[in-house]
Amino acid sequence: MTQVGNKEIEEETITERHNRILSSITHDLKSPINAIISCASLLNEKSREDFSDPMSGEFLKMILKAGHEAHSLVQGILTMAKMEAGKDKIEPELVFDIKGELSETINTFRYEAEARNIKIIIEVENPLPVVRWDMKRLRLHALNNLISNALKFSPSGGTILVSAETDGNMVVLKVEDDGIGVPPEERERIFKRFEQVGLTSTRVFKGAGLGLHNARMIVERHGGDIYALDATKGKGAAFVMLLPFTAEEPMR
Repeated sequence: MTQVGNKEIEEETITERHNRILSSITHDLKSPINAIISCASLLNEKSREDFSDPMSGEFLKMILKAGHEAHSLVQGILTMAKMEAGKDKIEPELVFDIKGELSETINTFRYEAEARNIKIIIEVENPLPVVRWDMKRLRLHALNNLISNALKFSPSGGTILVSAETDGNMVVLKVEDDGIGVPPEERERIFKRFEQVGLTSTRVFKGAGLGLHNARMIVERHGGDIYALDATKGKGAAFVMLLPFTAEEPMR
């Protein structure tokens, strides 16, 4: 075996070892984090009159917010470790209503968007084909991440456009915002694990840099591609997912 081949095997072994360690640590963290969230949620259901200190309710909200952020981080690491180890196989099923699936996903972000006066618009080509995707994993690991990022980087009063159209035998799903955009030199790097847009942005916008990495993995599992561009209107970013009508997980 060549020296290059030996090096690739060694690097793969190190990655697998790191993923096992990450998976073990994050799995152990899930129980205490879930306990914190559950207890804080129960206390938060009590009326403010039950607290002697008027600030107690605000402190509980802070605990809940931090707990959910920690849970999201742990879940992201577990997802990454499973997919990189090939343990999270896609399970494609027929999807008859792509627009309905997109609308359902968007609805989970309506409250946050309205609170910041951000409009989320959906534009879908009519008709779209019946496809065979693992919609559950696409929504959880790709669409949710893209829409969440668009909200995070959009200014108050901004607009997010979620669109779907066909291009040959592919469906093109796109999420556009009018936020800070992604510099051309960073458009590939941000899909690597633990990477984010520029140092200036990471000081303002929180995140572990796992969302886009996990999104790329699940899209590639479908035999598709995902990449970043300038938004159509010239301001902000556009994230494009190209998905075949029928998902076919590439051979490893």
